[in-house]
Amino acid sequence: MDPRTDFTGASPNQVELKAFEHLTAQELYGILQLRAEVFVVEQNCSYLDLDGVDLYPETVHAVVHGAGSPAPYHDSHGGETGLTVKPRGYARVLPYGLIDGPAGDPEGRSIGRVVCDRRERSTGIASALISRLVDEFGDGLLTLNAQAHLRDFYGRFGFRQSGDPFIEDGIPHLPMRRIPGR
Repeated sequence: MDPRTDFTGASPNQVELKAFEHLTAQELYGILQLRAEVFVVEQNCSYLDLDGVDLYPETVHAVVHGAGSPAPYHDSHGGETGLTVKPRGYARVLPYGLIDGPAGDPEGRSIGRVVCDRRERSTGIASALISRLVDEFGDGLLTLNAQAHLRDFYGRFGFRQSGDPFIEDGIPHLPMRRIPGR
């Protein structure tokens, strides 16, 4: 499977780009629900996800929507506990020049919070997200702090390791950058 072209789960044109002010309350709730489920619970990272960066007018939220209407939510014990409006996938692009960790560069934009619902992994959702973001912002420098096991995945979109490995929230990461036009 070539993640640049295998979009079985979604295509890049299904990735919606929005500023914070244009997210509906339901969209925002679903995004935060997905981020908490994966980053805080699944990856066991106790950190403040709500860092205030989502609010910047220049931050771009990339969303692959789910079913659209609330669905039953199952907690970590398998019990049905409420409803979910999680998107299938999500990422954000930070404002130009905002430094985000070791990969950050004042001359570029940083991609972060790349996440897919557990049931959507290996379906091409992440490929659609990154492809759309490269199409939209790839004429400038793009950076990201990738989980180390995803180096080859991001490499297929032109990202290259740009510094020493580091540990963030107990998980090995690599700073990566994509030079314009690659």
